[in-house]
Amino acid sequence: MIIPARNAARVLPRTLAALGDADVVVVDNGSTDTTAATARAHGARVVTEPVPNRGRARNAGVRATDSELIAFLDADCVPDPGWLDALTACLRDHDVAGGRVIVEGGGFDGAWRLKQEETIASQGWSGAGNLGIRRELFERLNGFDERFTRAAEDVDLCLRAGAIAYCPDAVVRHAAATSVRAIVARGFRHGYGTTQLGTRSDWRHPKPMLAGDWALRRFGLEDRRDLLWHARADYAGRVAGSLWAALRRAR
Repeated sequence: MIIPARNAARVLPRTLAALGDADVVVVDNGSTDTTAATARAHGARVVTEPVPNRGRARNAGVRATDSELIAFLDADCVPDPGWLDALTACLRDHDVAGGRVIVEGGGFDGAWRLKQEETIASQGWSGAGNLGIRRELFERLNGFDERFTRAAEDVDLCLRAGAIAYCPDAVVRHAAATSVRAIVARGFRHGYGTTQLGTRSDWRHPKPMLAGDWALRRFGLEDRRDLLWHARADYAGRVAGSLWAALRRAR
C-alpha cells in the first residue's frame, strides 16, 4: 500500500491507525514538517522522494515494494474497515479498480466531488486516493507519468490502462475543503492538470467566474444557488491553472 505524503503529519495518524498492521509505505514527498517521523511512529515504512510530485512519489513507493497487487491511498483518505480486503478482492478479477469515496463535511465538496462510481462509468478513471492496480500492468505502463506535476496523473494512468472496475465495498472517507482559499488552490491544480492532459481548456471561457450560473452547471449543481460563490471560486482557480498550463505549453 502506497501513501504519498507532503506536510501530512496532522492527518496521517488517523489514516494509519485505520490500516492496522497492513504493510504500508509512506513516501515523504518534500515535507517540511514531521511527516516521516509521524509515519514511522505509526508503523509505516518511509521512502523519501524530495521533489514534490505525487506521481513521482507513488512511483517511488511502488519501487520500494514487491507486491503483485498495489493499493494507492492518499494521506487524508481514511479507509473504512475491510477497505484493503475489498480492493484486493476486486483486483483478483480486474487489472485496475477504484473504490468509493465519501466526502465528509458536506457543503460544496460534498455536493459534487469524488463521485467515483459515476466517474469510472462515464469517464473511465478513478482518483488515486482510492485506487488499486496489478503490478504487471503498472510496470507495463511505466507507472505514473511524472510530467503531471500538479494533477491528473491518476486520470492519465487510468486512461492508458483501459478498462477499470468500480469497487463499492472499498470505502475511504475524505474531508471536504474548509476554506475558499483551499477551493481556489485545488481548482488551480485541476485546471492545470486537465489542460496538460488535453481534456479541457477552461482559460478560454473566463466569464463564469463572475456572471451567470454556468459555474454551478459545470459541477452539476444547478439547483444549489447557495453554493454559487464556491463554484465560482473553484472555476476561477481552474481558469488560472488552465491559463498557466497553456502559457507554459505543459504536455
